[in-house]
Order: sequence, then C-alpha cells, then structure tokens
Amino acid sequence: MKQRTGNRSTSTAPRNIYRTSDGKWLALSAATQDTAERLFRAIGRDDMVPDPRFRSNSDRVRNVEELDRIIGEAIAARSLKENLEFFGNKEVAVGPVYDIVDFIADPHVVERQILVEVQDDEAGSLPLHAVVPLLRRHAGSIRWPAPKLGEHTHEVLESIGIEASQIEELERRGVVRGASI
Repeated sequence: MKQRTGNRSTSTAPRNIYRTSDGKWLALSAATQDTAERLFRAIGRDDMVPDPRFRSNSDRVRNVEELDRIIGEAIAARSLKENLEFFGNKEVAVGPVYDIVDFIADPHVVERQILVEVQDDEAGSLPLHAVVPLLRRHAGSIRWPAPKLGEHTHEVLESIGIEASQIEELERRGVVRGASI
C-alpha cells in the first residue's frame, strides 16, 4: 500500500507546497529536468545542478527531504506575492494556495466573474460559483436556488410509480424526507 505523501509527488521532484514569509502557501512544480535546473538557478543554487543528489529526477526523488528543505528555505524568505512575482519572472511554475478569503479577492476570480451572489431564503446572500463557461453572447445564469431538503421527494417518487400513501408511510418511518419535515 502506498504511504501518504502530502502534497508531494512520489514520482517527480520537486513538487510540493511551501510556506511563505507571510504565512501563506505556494505550490511549486519543477519536475522536469529543465524546470528543476531553472528553479535551482533562480534561487541562487547553481551548485545543485551537477550535485549527484539532485542531478536527475530519480536523484531528486531519493533526496526529496533535503530538496524540500532547500526550496522551502528559499521560499520562506519572501511573501506569497513576492514569490509569485519572483518565480513568474524566472519561468518557474508556481501558484498560490488560497483560503476562501484569498480566492474571493483574487483579481482573476473577480475579472472572470467566477463567483456570483445568489439570494437564499435561509442564509441571505451567498457567493456561488458562476455557470461555466462564461460566454459573451449566451451567458448562463443561476435561475433558481438549490432545492430544500426533501422539496421534490413526492414528485420524484411519484414519477417512478410510488403512490402518495406509500410515500407518506416512507416519510413516517424516516426512510425518505419530505419538504414538510
């Protein structure tokens, strides 16, 4: 049985998430030879390119603890924003690991209108994922909220031939839930 590895890959390295100086997290994948070497040079560790511990992907996987320590230290020296800019300029594949507050505030999420506000009778205004894809001429929309628990029980069960009296008995026994419960 495979052991848990967290966010690491068991077959390529480096590939993990790393904590930044501002307490945020950055996902990084530099698993091909070219990207790993580009990463090493970017963090000022040209010496890692010929190092037998990190020379090939197999070597990096075998020495992933040390590899992650080195990369983690480099990333920990900068904030998330600084890391994203730094590695973006160096053509190293990175991305933010967001909590919901960060996700909602992300300029891409806002610009693409990925979230829309929908009214709910019980919870008030809720952000929901918009209809995908966002098309210019024929944009989809959320036309109604999700049904309440049991709202369509009678309709669905009747559509498969179960009589109302049988549905009521199932509700009474707690087998199904009706909208009135």
